[in-house]
Order: sequence, then structure tokens, then C-alpha cells
Amino acid sequence: MLNNTQIPAQRVPIIDQADGPGPARPWFRFLNNLYNFVGLGDGVVPETSGGTGNVTYATGDMLYASAPDTLTRLPVPGVGNAAYLGTDATNTPQWIVVGYGSFLKTTTSGAAANTPTAVTFDSTEYHQNVDLGTPTSRVYLSNTGLHNIAFSVQIANTDTANADDVLVWVKVNGSDLANSASHVTVPVKHSGRNGTAILAANVFYQFTAGQYFELYIMTVNGTSQVTTIASSGSPAYPQSPAVILTVNQIV
Repeated sequence: MLNNTQIPAQRVPIIDQADGPGPARPWFRFLNNLYNFVGLGDGVVPETSGGTGNVTYATGDMLYASAPDTLTRLPVPGVGNAAYLGTDATNTPQWIVVGYGSFLKTTTSGAAANTPTAVTFDSTEYHQNVDLGTPTSRVYLSNTGLHNIAFSVQIANTDTANADDVLVWVKVNGSDLANSASHVTVPVKHSGRNGTAILAANVFYQFTAGQYFELYIMTVNGTSQVTTIASSGSPAYPQSPAVILTVNQIV
């Protein structure tokens, strides 16, 4: 709303004849207030006048109150960056570019009896801020935040006489993650076919940017392998990868 200019409607002439050419003082006040109202001539209407204080936007930008009577533009993330809208510790809105990854192991590998062994990966399906490192057993997280780790491990026992107990668990930066282990007893080889089992779990962990995690496997007898089972055309079914690993940032 315009400031009070004290102009009696249709009673004050625009030109002040006594002072020479130029607007009368009440009109000068009115025009100056109007000039400020519409953004000091640059088109930026201030927040206190009902505007936004901004004139330039990109598709997807948002405005938020960064202080009383102050609106700030929140630029949209770059194209191709999957993100969601969140807040920081001061309740300031921010775009959070999420982390995710999907990785496979499609080769067969074994391990010596009672020897914890890191699981390596050979294929990346999707990823953003989650990457395989060196060695390829290490999965690095670029974002600080809570992540969900989900995996399934295809186990095959080649022994025809004894079942084998197998464990899979998570290590973070080389240390065992509490409450992350899964156990399974893999049956013996029968009718010429390996005994098989699947180990699967979901684990939540609060990562700090730059940390990594690994999957570790241990076979008690040493007769089981992490193995890929090939697809079939008749009857038709898809390949069963040795390991499927997915990582999703939650917050």
C-alpha cells in the first residue's frame, strides 16, 4: 500500500506555480513513493510492498522467507540431479541431492574355510553420489545422511556330503557393523546340482561423507561359493546374479 501523501483528491495541482516548473510537494511525495513501490526503477518490487524482491528465476526455483520481510530465491538443482526438498538444522530450506546406487556381482568366487572375505562387484547399474572404489569391494558414500543398504547373495554348495554354514555381514571403514550379519545353512549338492540358498538383508546406517562400506562373506566348510546362475530360454527365466546390492539415501 502506498504511503500517505496527503493529496486531497483533485485539489492539488501537479505543477507548483509559485516555485516554478516541477511537481508540487504533495505530488512529489506521491511520485517518489510510487517510484519506491515499483522497485526504484529497476522493476524489483520490495517484499514490504507486496513484491518478492526478485526479478530473475529459473524453472523450478522456489522462494522462502530467510528473515522477516525478506524473500530469498532457492535455485533449482542442476538438470540430471535427483533431489528432494528438505531443511537444515536452522529450518532453512535446501535441495538435497540424494545418493543411490545399484551394483552387481556376476562372477563366481569362493573363500577359504572360516576366512572372512570381501565381496567384489563388477557392474554398476545406477548411481549418484554412491560409487565403487578401489578395490571394488568398497562402496563410497559422498553424502552425509541415513542410508539403506539392501543386498541378496546367491550361495551354491558344491559338497555332496555336507551342508555348509555361510554368513554375510557389513563392514564400515573396515570395522564390523553391529547387528548386520545374516546366516544360512546351504544344502548339499544333489542330483548333479549344487545346493543353493539366498542371503538377504536390509541395513540402515548414518554415514558421514567419504565413508565406505563392504559386504563380507564367510563359509564355515569352505565348500560354498558366491555364484551367478545363468538365465534360461526354455523354460524362460532371467539370470540370478551372484550379488545384488542397492543403496538409497533416506535423509
